[in-house]
Amino acid sequence: MQAKGAIVPILMAGLLLAACGSSATPAASPTGSSSSSSSAAATSSSKTVTLNVAMWSAPAGFNGFTSSSSYDTDMAGLMFDTLVWQSVDQKFHAELASSWTVSSDSKTFTFHLNPNAKWTDGQPVTASDVQWTLDTVANPKVPATYGNFMSVLVGTNSQGQNLNPSQPLAGVKVVDAHTVQLITKNPTDPNLLLYTIGSNIQIYPEHVLKGVAPASIAKAPFFQDPTVSDGPYEFVKYVNSQYVQFKPNPNYWQGVPKVNQLFVKIVPATSMLAELGDGEVDATYAPGIADVPLQDWPSVAKLKNVKQDPVAGTTIQFMDINTAKPYLSSPAVRQAITMAINRQAMVTSLLKGLGSVPIGPVNPLYTNFYDKNIKPWPYDPTKAKQMLQAAHFPFSQPLTLLVPTGNQTRMESAPLIQQELQAVGLNVQIQQYDFATMLAQVGKGNFDFALIGSGFGVDPSSSSIFFSCHGSLNFGKFCDPKIDAAYQAGASTAVLSQRQAAYTTLQQRIYQDAPFVFLYISDGLMAYNTRVNQATIPTAYGMQQPWNWGVLQ
Repeated sequence: MQAKGAIVPILMAGLLLAACGSSATPAASPTGSSSSSSSAAATSSSKTVTLNVAMWSAPAGFNGFTSSSSYDTDMAGLMFDTLVWQSVDQKFHAELASSWTVSSDSKTFTFHLNPNAKWTDGQPVTASDVQWTLDTVANPKVPATYGNFMSVLVGTNSQGQNLNPSQPLAGVKVVDAHTVQLITKNPTDPNLLLYTIGSNIQIYPEHVLKGVAPASIAKAPFFQDPTVSDGPYEFVKYVNSQYVQFKPNPNYWQGVPKVNQLFVKIVPATSMLAELGDGEVDATYAPGIADVPLQDWPSVAKLKNVKQDPVAGTTIQFMDINTAKPYLSSPAVRQAITMAINRQAMVTSLLKGLGSVPIGPVNPLYTNFYDKNIKPWPYDPTKAKQMLQAAHFPFSQPLTLLVPTGNQTRMESAPLIQQELQAVGLNVQIQQYDFATMLAQVGKGNFDFALIGSGFGVDPSSSSIFFSCHGSLNFGKFCDPKIDAAYQAGASTAVLSQRQAAYTTLQQRIYQDAPFVFLYISDGLMAYNTRVNQATIPTAYGMQQPWNWGVLQ
């Protein structure tokens, strides 16, 4: 998931799924709130400033409530603000919330909204909008992607659903028009709440959407044509599979964006080099959804007026395993499948060494929680076959590996995975779809294996949407009550050492259960035209602070 502050990421520090993963985004300035006068001056000049950025695959819409794709939520993030945003240094900064405080018992979080924030129809952004948005996320009838994040709040169950949906969520209290409180069940680490709810959940206009039935939110026409927004950009049009066009919000509270016309172009990975070279693309949007293909990376160095920007990888590529299938329900079988795949060879050959093999959903970049004592499952096809035989695996069973288009490296990994699984006796067939279609198939359970990616999130609690028994992105129907207990333990204390202990248990259980084959973390191969300003340059979290994007004069 990508974010102004995950994916994805982000994007949302790269949290959501993407034709690769997701992202989040770094900062050009601490809060991004000091440049309004210069921004307005730049935009009000007679010169038209056009910015073209690229990503691999097309969004299906702009629904921050229910979408599982960074392509969707990253585009929505240009139009709808979150309470806070997070920069690459893991610090949180003001967005809709100009400030916030935490009670001495770490259970009441008070957010003071910026009084200058307005919707594009002139209505103020209020605490009621925040309450309505969070009520909607917690409504049992809404298939909310981030529903699990709400489980820390008073009045929700373990899935983050409102226990009394006929009433506003008890853990969200409107104090006045510009003050809202989030009340947690237990002492909560501020970084957890600021990341999960604060920087991942986009706030939507109650006065526009309150008439939409919760069960209809996923298909509401508004999310195909957002007519009212509060972010730095307004929606203009979407030409399917070609581009999304935005214009600046003239009343954006942080100042009018410097860019008059913003185009997010859908550029296949194989065309990225040419589009950068021709000047048709000014910047690659984010790692995992817009990288330059590895084979084209050396050629980027030869392009006039284009600079390379290799960044640390935040997206973990994985093969989701459908544990609902009886023949894939055993951890021993899934461990064997992991050991049958030469993941280090993928890093060496496909990534040319520009990456690493992960051990689970916690990125080694996040040193507070990463368990360095766990080592990747070894590549051992002989032992893998023996384990499959001991488990009486039905080798004649046809197995479907779903592969989305868009991410060139991942597409190239698919036949390697197929060959290695066939070498231990598995009957694997590849089916390839565009990303949105593949997600629909995975969501219906029509798969055995599926190649996806995600940033999973800075805080391990955010991966609960994948690995808790009722996680919104738990497509493989994996369920281990001990993992759910570890998530609960980690989210129920503000004491770092206790959280670390819980998430160490979490990583060890996921490692043993092997619900995913964690394939590789690739470095982000970003590039940008020298005509763009500093704020527009992508980093490990992609492009952030869109209100500051611009072109050098």
